Amino acid sequence: MSIEASIEAALFGRVVTLDLLGDPPLAWPNKYFKPNGPYVRIDHLPNSTTRLFIGSVAPQLWQGILQLTVVTPLNGGATTATELAGGIAEHFDADLALYGDGVKVRIQRAPDVMAPVKADATWSVRVDVYYDCIASMVDLSTFAQLDFSLSRNSQYLPLI
Repeated sequence: MSIEASIEAALFGRVVTLDLLGDPPLAWPNKYFKPNGPYVRIDHLPNSTTRLFIGSVAPQLWQGILQLTVVTPLNGGATTATELAGGIAEHFDADLALYGDGVKVRIQRAPDVMAPVKADATWSVRVDVYYDCIASMVDLSTFAQLDFSLSRNSQYLPLI
């Protein structure tokens, strides 16, 4: 499985453990969904990858946003959507570690519960969950025998 797919699997694995009042259905990306009342829409927004070390392809930093949007029918009051959004935010604590297929995904900070958005027939509150993951596309064991003792750079950690 690719690093990108592993990150997504770790994030989505946490989403399925949500325990929200009223148990609203989840609208997954690229899956047919017909709303019938309140629901939570899931979007994964990966950002660009950052190379951490010059002269190396490993490890690299993956970052992005898991967006969970609570959607409720219009004119049902604001409290339901706000309460559900708050429950989602509580489910993704700062520094929470998620694991999936060999990667560790870390929630960077407390999620942002955004201002509500009123549309023609819905009232939505978005929750932005920021994450990062340091992973390698190559086998790091090949770097384990390198001697960085003369580099005087604290970024290099012994892998043996």
